[in-house]
Amino acid sequence: MTWSPLDVGDDSPLGFALPAPEDTPITLVDDEPSVLSALGRVLQREGYPVDTFESAEKALERIKRGGVALLISDLVMPEIGGMEAVRRALEEDPNLAVIILTGAADKKTAVESLRLGVDDYLEKPITADALIESVGRVLRRRAQDDYRRKLETWLRNEVSRRTEEVQRYSQQLESVSVATLSTLIRAMEGKDQYMKGHSERVSKLCERMGQVLGLEKGEVADLRTAGLLHDVGMIAVPESIMHKQGPLNDVEYSKVREHVAIAAQILEPLPHLARALGFVRSHHERLNGSGYPTGLRGSDFTIGGQVVAVAEVYASLTEERAHRPAHSPVEALETLQGSQDIWFEGRAVAALVMALKQDPQLKR
Repeated sequence: MTWSPLDVGDDSPLGFALPAPEDTPITLVDDEPSVLSALGRVLQREGYPVDTFESAEKALERIKRGGVALLISDLVMPEIGGMEAVRRALEEDPNLAVIILTGAADKKTAVESLRLGVDDYLEKPITADALIESVGRVLRRRAQDDYRRKLETWLRNEVSRRTEEVQRYSQQLESVSVATLSTLIRAMEGKDQYMKGHSERVSKLCERMGQVLGLEKGEVADLRTAGLLHDVGMIAVPESIMHKQGPLNDVEYSKVREHVAIAAQILEPLPHLARALGFVRSHHERLNGSGYPTGLRGSDFTIGGQVVAVAEVYASLTEERAHRPAHSPVEALETLQGSQDIWFEGRAVAALVMALKQDPQLKR
């Protein structure tokens, strides 16, 4: 049996494309016939299939039949109000995109909308341009989230399938699993201008730091692998969160924190990666217990976990992100040295400093 790291199968969902308007049916509900008719015409001119309803009950019946991509609902309606309609619709189809139409936007409405899972809300009177822009943005986000879900499911199945197959060819197990995951990580990062090449850079930093520390070859190899795979769980984080301009709210941050547990679920079926998995699990832990996912402290750390943590923070700080410019290498090192013996072990930080001196190309 011959394996290729790029052989990801004909059924892989790596090719992402936005669906055409005619493939994204919209349900529109508003108890004002004139508003309903005007908005419906705007959307139909853009090529969207639109079902219009003057009552939320009728709209919910349509959603129950399936196939709806987006619900646009008025907020204030008789019998069933907009928020209740949205709640019922999302219970029926959790992947449904939702836009709320409101006569007067307020903080309470915004908070409740976010809690329910509403993607956007528009204040009346609504212009055609504002409606088209919102619909396009929301449907694009829905398509991206759907793509990520499919990719995550396929990744889990692919790793499981590959693992079962190579059990009969155990001598090839490591090269196949790591190569497959590496290919998918490159594909994932390649779609994000801010993350492209991040994992490979962390991997190189981890390898050089392990050499500086004088670790045995097997542990250095595991550090290299852990650096490459440390963010594999980010495949489950919605793109809308990854690209958000500005700080994340509590709900969004909790989604990001889940990537460590998801990475563990993906890597656990691969027993030869057990030590690398341990490093991946702890790369967001901190000496003072302020990290995640388990709040490890002091003596609970391995030096390998600290190497990945320090390398990941340095790489992230010196790379541009959606919400900030890149820090200089000097600024990044000052930040890490300021956190020495609070968040990070001194020898791990010192190993980074020496690694950057030995190979200046790793600074950026």
